[in-house]
Amino acid sequence: MMLYDIKCLRKAAEAQRQTRKYAQSIIKPGMKLIDICDQIEYMNRMIINKYELKCGVGFPTGCSINHVAAHYTPNPGDTKILGVNDVCKIDFGTHVNGLIIDTAFTVAFNPMFDDLLLAVQDATDTGLKEAGIDVRLGDIGAAIQEVMESYEIKLDGKTYPIKAINNLGGHNIVQGIIH
Repeated sequence: MMLYDIKCLRKAAEAQRQTRKYAQSIIKPGMKLIDICDQIEYMNRMIINKYELKCGVGFPTGCSINHVAAHYTPNPGDTKILGVNDVCKIDFGTHVNGLIIDTAFTVAFNPMFDDLLLAVQDATDTGLKEAGIDVRLGDIGAAIQEVMESYEIKLDGKTYPIKAINNLGGHNIVQGIIH
């Protein structure tokens, strides 16, 4: 990658960081999914567009709840509301000069999901620790899966193993291409 591309990616990543922090502060039970997405995209545009004109939202914001693992985007008129017992996965992208950075995070409000959120955080931290110049991506993924699946969650008095989702991994960062 050229130095210019790295600078673009850093700008997009900083906008992502700020937008994610904002999103985590405003998402609450009782909100319509479409409103959550609209507010995230508005803030994303406000932050990234301060840099230059060739910046913006990388793709429609995903706001997936419960059994939907990823990539659900509410359409205009969607009336789905985030409930206190829902697990919500947010996924949004930012681009600078066509180079897309994306981030995803999970929110849950009922303490019964604390072990799930802890498993996600621990698995993420493990992936970051395992990453390096000559590490195979499959080895990083295996370490993440091992940590994730070492956790259990208790729901309605029954204990379930937490399982990693297969075939929902990362993607390339190529100019103008999401996946």
